[in-house]
Amino acid sequence: MRKLCRAPGCDELALEGLAHCAEHEAERQAKLAARRKAAKAGAAARAGAEFYGTQRWRKARATFLDRHPLCEDCASLGLVVAAREVDHRTPHRGDAGLMWDRTNWQALCKSCHSRKTAREVWHGDRRGP
Repeated sequence: MRKLCRAPGCDELALEGLAHCAEHEAERQAKLAARRKAAKAGAAARAGAEFYGTQRWRKARATFLDRHPLCEDCASLGLVVAAREVDHRTPHRGDAGLMWDRTNWQALCKSCHSRKTAREVWHGDRRGP
């Protein structure tokens, strides 16, 4: 069953499977794209991109994942899911000390890492997973 667009005052039907009509969904997507672009343009994001592209990081990451093959968040729920990413528990924001502090690293699967990063980037949440 289709529903009305959730934008205040809009009487159009929402697109199938979405919460907004075509016009408001396009606006929402444009705002989201602008937020993503702004987040990637910051100094910390640029420093992170340089850091993650280094040979030193790629080697350290591979070694860490060899030693910590399971997602820590999933394991805390009793699930066995392969870790594919190394996360910094406390975001480093370009701080070399936090970048290389292995006690600040945790092995996560893609979905857990994406969820944690989204909380940090979009909502300013620095609690961790």
